[in-house]
Amino acid sequence: MRPTRYFHWERFQPASSRRTVGGDSLSRMRTGFVGFLLLLAVVFGRLVQLEATQGAAFRIEAAKPLQREHLVPGVRGRILAAGGAVLACDRETRALAVHYRWIEEPADPDWLRWTARSRLTRAERRDQQRMADAKAELLAERRALTQRVIRLTGISQPQWDERARRIRARVEHIRDSVNRRRKEDFEHSRQSNGGTSEVAGNFWTRTKAALLDILRSSSESDQFEPIRVAEEYDYHVMIDDVSLEAVAAIEGNPEQYPAVQLVARQRRTYPEGKLLAHVLGYLGAVDAEKLASDDAYHPEDRIGRAGLERSYEQALRGTPGVAVEQTDRSGRILSAYYRLEPTVGRDLLLTIDASLQRAAETLLEQALQRRRLQLVDARAAGGAILVLNARTGAVLAAASAPAFDPNVFGDNDPAAVQELLEMPGNPLFNRSVQMAIPPGSVFKVATATALLQEGAIRPGEPMECRGYLRSPDRLRCAVFRRHGVGHGPVTLSDALCVSCNVYFLHHAGRLGWTPIAQWAWNLGFGRPTGIDLPEEVSGRLPMPRPLPEDGIDRSAELPSIGQGDLTATPIQVVRMMAAVANGGKLVTPHLVRGYGLPVADDGTSGVESPATEDFVVPPPPEPIEGLSPAVLEAIRDGLVRTVTDPAGTAYDGDGASSISWAGKTGTAETGIDEQEHAWFAGYAPADQPRVAFVVVLEHAGDASESAVPVAKRLAMQISRL
Repeated sequence: MRPTRYFHWERFQPASSRRTVGGDSLSRMRTGFVGFLLLLAVVFGRLVQLEATQGAAFRIEAAKPLQREHLVPGVRGRILAAGGAVLACDRETRALAVHYRWIEEPADPDWLRWTARSRLTRAERRDQQRMADAKAELLAERRALTQRVIRLTGISQPQWDERARRIRARVEHIRDSVNRRRKEDFEHSRQSNGGTSEVAGNFWTRTKAALLDILRSSSESDQFEPIRVAEEYDYHVMIDDVSLEAVAAIEGNPEQYPAVQLVARQRRTYPEGKLLAHVLGYLGAVDAEKLASDDAYHPEDRIGRAGLERSYEQALRGTPGVAVEQTDRSGRILSAYYRLEPTVGRDLLLTIDASLQRAAETLLEQALQRRRLQLVDARAAGGAILVLNARTGAVLAAASAPAFDPNVFGDNDPAAVQELLEMPGNPLFNRSVQMAIPPGSVFKVATATALLQEGAIRPGEPMECRGYLRSPDRLRCAVFRRHGVGHGPVTLSDALCVSCNVYFLHHAGRLGWTPIAQWAWNLGFGRPTGIDLPEEVSGRLPMPRPLPEDGIDRSAELPSIGQGDLTATPIQVVRMMAAVANGGKLVTPHLVRGYGLPVADDGTSGVESPATEDFVVPPPPEPIEGLSPAVLEAIRDGLVRTVTDPAGTAYDGDGASSISWAGKTGTAETGIDEQEHAWFAGYAPADQPRVAFVVVLEHAGDASESAVPVAKRLAMQISRL
């Protein structure tokens, strides 16, 4: 057997060549190793330097408690009636807030995984089945917590689901908005910076550029990574007002209510319920436009949406404060304090007489109830009552029906609010200042003013009324429609007393609409009164027209008796009646007489002391230029006879002597298959008027039968003031 011969690889390559290749490789290895050691030495040196120079400071900083700030809403000022009765106030409540991850659907997978891992040991985390079981257990805890809170607070499952859905929608909107802006900035930055550029130069220059590219790529990914927003880690209010029993149960058994917090909040309450609801208004969420234009408001704030809550938002609103909570790393609260104290808004002191307001609302509701019983198949309708100080314009009562309970808007119940919005009769509609309808014969007061001022008639000059103007089938008096006869010879006082249409139709056609429109404007029609309530409407006053060549302006006939294109609001009509009562001065209706000091810490307010009142001075009554006292005297004579003359449309022999009052009825045809609108506008006492008032009932039929009984009972209440 031949011996095996071995060969060495070095025989196949010259020694010089071997040394060159091996030398280059070893040189690069040595260079790389030295470079690595140098970098390691630099890092280690930096660590030593940081420990020596700033180590103690870092340890102190790490030991410091975590600090979190949150807004504390200010307390809104109260709204009080003239006698001091509280009509609106803030009440401190406890709200129930739940961590977002416990109401998120579906549950965030990262939160689910990390929370499950935190419940397992290191060894158990490697067991996939144990991880799956931990996740399932966490989801079951979320469902159990929901059911536990629902049973404790009495909220329904659909209400809980709807509130959770709205919170999720808001948080998702915030997150999407933030990430959309970040993505736009990211893409813009990518386009500006471009890709990695080729760097020329020696080895060290290229190495430096490569390291910078590596660092840049580690901090700025080539792919956009969305971020989480703070709202995803926060607690969100699910129930605004939690009962004391529920508070005790949660605070006494915190382990049964994980991810639940009780938050102190201010809730707007209206102790009298529906009383004066349209005047007071209600609060609602701050809209996006307001949030964008006013930094003082935040998404959780409530803002006045109607009534005085809206008109006097800036005075009522208390500015929010900033509360600071300090916690350790485990989340335990160490201390809490205010960085900025919340403030209290100012009280509103109203001109409203609470007892008169309550009586007016009761009378109005009873009238509507009678209508419902008499007209079973008729659609829902409403009405309004206003009582005004004839000399100053101070509103003593302002009732609108159907009414609503403004507390509904503080219950955080969209279903209840939606039900209110869909309710027949539109209870949110403030008929006192927003209902513009034909005023009917109450407008004859304005027409009579124009006829007398322009010399078209003399007060004592009679005119023969045959019951109709030109044709028996149109432009008739009510007495002709019922009995087929006219009023006979009537003067101005008679025409107002018996509400003779023909008298005013005849004279208005010959005078023309232009002077009537001008005097109606002077008396406040066709323009807002300036009352301190939002969304007052102007009504419609037809434009002046030239008198036709034949000398008869037929377009003036219907508006002269409050029909046709003419519309007016109850506040405009009562303002006109106040001008007749006070000697020809146009007042500015107003509801707020002053401001009280903010509520003190002990819960008191200095509203009883004049020294703490800041009075609101309304515009002074404006004399109506050119209005003659003799004209007003002639008109007042007819208005007194309306209630005292047996032929008057508001006469009541049994009650005429018990009270002193005057006024005018109005039955306004609607032009549709509905009952007429019923009006009565008047003042009291008749000899020295102090108060003007109006009653209007939608689709209630003849005013003598529907509005007058309400007006008489109201006048009796007024006589007791």
